Amino acid sequence: MSKPIIPIALGLVFAAVAAFMTLGVLSDQDKKPEKAKKTTTTIVVATSEISRGEVVELEHVKTIEWPKDTVPEGAFRNKEQAIGQLARHLIYANDPLTQEKLLDSNSPSVLALLIPAGRRAISIKVNEVTGISGFIAPGSHVDVLLSVGGRKDEEQGPRTRTVLQDVEVLAIAQNIEQKDNKPIVVNTVTLNVAPRDAERLTLASHEGSLQMVMRNDRDTARIYSAGVSLDHIIGTAVAGDGRSVELIRGVSRMSVSF
Repeated sequence: MSKPIIPIALGLVFAAVAAFMTLGVLSDQDKKPEKAKKTTTTIVVATSEISRGEVVELEHVKTIEWPKDTVPEGAFRNKEQAIGQLARHLIYANDPLTQEKLLDSNSPSVLALLIPAGRRAISIKVNEVTGISGFIAPGSHVDVLLSVGGRKDEEQGPRTRTVLQDVEVLAIAQNIEQKDNKPIVVNTVTLNVAPRDAERLTLASHEGSLQMVMRNDRDTARIYSAGVSLDHIIGTAVAGDGRSVELIRGVSRMSVSF
């Protein structure tokens, strides 16, 4: 009689152990969502693209849950903190809004806040031609060319050379952003330059005429050019039926007649 009782007792013991383990697993699963909630926090992100210099409106922002251990430094925790401020640079949709990305719109000089540390803003006069027919906009990158010469008292003829490369446009006229991506004609362009380049640009503007050429924003390559003179373009005049060739040694050019 005692033999059947032993397997039954063992079966009951194993069943109890299995039930206890199952209950423990289910309990852990119930606690996981609660644990996940405790590791996130609320931050403000952009609902759509915000242009540089644009005022942040209510429709531009929303709040979402974000992992606490990856919250960006200076992130805003409620929408009221961001509304009314200016975008320091282009902000993409779903980007977290931080103090580094926004500016106080009540500042007496918004442009001054856009100038990086150690840089200077300098404005130069332009016309429709030098301003690339109005297609230069804040955020564009340009090269600046200087043309001098042509006066009778100068030994050298007219010549042009690139004096500044990959310069960021901070503002056009009084605007720090361009509306509706439409070209506008302006008479001044404000550039972001190093202090030494501000000196060079000031002297260049007094000694000759300036021309800007637009470059691809992703093209940061710097080139070396010795410039070009009128002789390089049309050659040197030769009397009679003589012929001439142009000798190029490094960056120097020389016309030889024979």
